[in-house]
Amino acid sequence: MKRIAAAILRRNDKILICRRGPGGSCGYLWEFPGGKIEPGETGEDCAVRECREELGVKIQLQGLREETAYEYPDGPYGFAFYDGVIISGEPEKRVHLEIRWVSPEELTDFSFCPADRPMAERLSRPL
Repeated sequence: MKRIAAAILRRNDKILICRRGPGGSCGYLWEFPGGKIEPGETGEDCAVRECREELGVKIQLQGLREETAYEYPDGPYGFAFYDGVIISGEPEKRVHLEIRWVSPEELTDFSFCPADRPMAERLSRPL
């Protein structure tokens, strides 16, 4: 099973989402920043690394929110979603078409990758 780590980054009651470029099963869809966990890497380390590489920011994770699984056409994936905040830098579009800060209620207005969609729906609901 391939393993993915993603960060749910918050700032001023908004959540950062990223729109993927063309290609693959998630082309042009939205996602939470993150990527594949490399051999010997923890989920936490992966989320921090991916945010640094893809967005140019340093983040601090505040804990594991949820682990899920999703079956893509190329096989099963395990996802670890972490809560976090940016502690240094401003997000840059290094690999994504767009990046946006949106309110939790707005999350369902965006077309998310299938594995991220349930998380977006849960985050959009009031506590």
